[in-house]
Amino acid sequence: MRFLAIGFCALALLPATSNAQTPTQAAAKGPTVQAASVGFRANEVKVDASTKVTAVAIPRHQGQDVAFMVVGVGAMIVGALVQGTAGTIIVIGGAGVALYGLYNYLE
Repeated sequence: MRFLAIGFCALALLPATSNAQTPTQAAAKGPTVQAASVGFRANEVKVDASTKVTAVAIPRHQGQDVAFMVVGVGAMIVGALVQGTAGTIIVIGGAGVALYGLYNYLE
């Protein structure tokens, strides 16, 4: 039963780590002049008032969130190996830590 719970949690974490939920840009449908050209081409850059001043991007500390997920899954694996009530408590605590890290990662 514990391994089944660990399997479900692992399946829940796979889309987050593989960026499966990120939107992709829709490609233009049908033939275009750009698709018919051969060779290197530079993308056109539109310059307006908003692109002249660039703001510094605030780095999100996603490393800590990923660490929470890894530690939580590790605790779940250890809890599955430990027998009895203590192992169940460790699995539940590890699931809580992993879900907390996933929540912060997706926020």
